[in-house]
This record gives sequence, C-alpha cells and structure tokens, in this order.
Amino acid sequence: MKNWYYQTYSRCSRFILGKPCKLYSDFNLLMATSYLMVKKIFGFSLTSWLVENFFKQPLVNSLVYISAFIIMTSVTVKIFAMIFEYFPPQRYITVQPVEISSCLKIMNDEILNHLTRCDTGEPIDVRKLVEQHAFYLNKGLIIQALAEHIRSAVESIKVKRKDLFMSIYSLDHDNNELDYVLHYDSQRDLVKTKKIPLDDSRYQDYECVKCFNSSDTTAYVFDSKNYYKGSSKRHKTVKHYMGTKLATNGRVFGFLSIEFHNHIIFEDEESMQDFMEENIFPFKMLIEYQYLKHDFFGKFKNFEENWRVA
Repeated sequence: MKNWYYQTYSRCSRFILGKPCKLYSDFNLLMATSYLMVKKIFGFSLTSWLVENFFKQPLVNSLVYISAFIIMTSVTVKIFAMIFEYFPPQRYITVQPVEISSCLKIMNDEILNHLTRCDTGEPIDVRKLVEQHAFYLNKGLIIQALAEHIRSAVESIKVKRKDLFMSIYSLDHDNNELDYVLHYDSQRDLVKTKKIPLDDSRYQDYECVKCFNSSDTTAYVFDSKNYYKGSSKRHKTVKHYMGTKLATNGRVFGFLSIEFHNHIIFEDEESMQDFMEENIFPFKMLIEYQYLKHDFFGKFKNFEENWRVA
C-alpha cells in the first residue's frame, strides 16, 4: 500500500510538473488575469461583445461555462504544482555510510598482515606480494556493503535483494574490452555477457560502452524505456540505471553498473546524480583502491628482471 502511494505521488508529480501541464496552467491564468485587468480598467465585457456581434446568448453561456472549467482546472494544476515543488516525491535519504567502516577494517587488517610478515625477519619474495592481496574477496565485500547501504538509503520502500542488481567489469586494455568480475546478488545467475568488446557494434547500445566511448565518467538512465534491454530476463523489470567508470587520475580500471528493479526510486535524472555522488562514490573509491593495490603489487611480479635491467 505504501509503495502504491509513493508510485502514484511520483507519477502525478512528473505529470503536473511536466512542460505541457505547466504551459496549460500558466497560459490560461495569464489570459484570465489579463482579461480581468482590461475589464476593470476599460469596462470591456467579452460576453456582451460576442452577443452583440456574433453569437446568441445560449452559445455565449456555453463558452462561459467552458472558460470557467478551463480556469478551474488551471488553478487546480497550479496548486498541485506548488505542492509538488515544495514537497517533491523524494524516496531516499542521505545516510552515513556506516558499512564503509567494516570494509576499512578488513583493509587495515590486510595491511597489518603485510607488515607482520615483513617484521618476522624471514626473506620476503616480493614477486608473491600480489598473492597476499584478497583482491576479488575484498571487492565482493565492498559490493555487498554497498548493497546494504543502498537498501538503507531508500527508506520509502522495502528494497529486496531481487530489486537491486550491481556488476563490476574490469578493463582489459590490451583487447579493449570489459571483462566480468562479480555481481550482486552473487547467489543468483543474472549475468549473461562475460566479455564486452568496446569496439564491437553488437554492444554499442550498452550504457557502459557508450560511457567508455565518450568523455563522461558516469551514465544515467532515468526512464527504463531508454535502457537497452539485452537477452537477460532481469531487464524486463528495470526501472532506473546508473553506472560509473572506476578510475584514478585518468587511469581507468573498470566499470560499476547499478540497476534498480520493480520500483520507481527517483523523480528525475538530477536526483539520480545526487544519489550517486552522496551514496555510491564513497564505495566507488574503495573499489578503486583495490584496483590500485592489486596493480601496485602486480608490478613486483617481474621485480628481479626489472631490477637487473635497472
């Protein structure tokens, strides 16, 4: 019942605040106000003028009723527009990302393990440092924490696990393609495309591909009608989409995609951008940190060869 109320309120808001309704209301009220001013100043009566020059009284009376109906509907639209502008149908709140603390603790413990191994006095094979980094496990924990944060931020409805889909793809620079890494909910088989070539015409309508082939860092689809629906069954219930490149200082590592299913969460694309910046970006930085650390440790794989060359 509560979900139905918010959906109705949100749809009415988009309809009333749409350009056609606002133009209808503002134009009619402007014309009515202008006519009343002319009538007050010059004593001009449109109905009397019409009866004297063009129409009979019954027809003029009908025009008066129609005009009164138009003015009443315009006033009603204006009142509801004011209500929706002062009380927008925002369905999420800004909450502190407390889930980040558990992610940071795991990362700090991992760094502590690295330091502990160095303090043992035993020889350290720097080429195997990358094996001590739980790269995929840490990203899985972060995406799980992000899901819990999103579900707590959307307070107006109960967001179930099936109402949220997120995926992470890594960028393969050599082959110019995105490679699947993981997704939420990991317990459900929802991913059909494991590799997405960025230069393949079959994937040019994918939001991640369009984002990579542009200078944009984020992608938003407010209306699901504009979202490219692939072969996966989950696409039938998509309501909103947002995605962002995973990058640091211009160095791109991958892409994070987020789909909202079954429920309308946002009232416009601007609110989606605000939600991304306030709730998604902190977790995005944690994922980027994992890529940076993995890349840093990976440089030691050829340490002996690079050291001899130096």
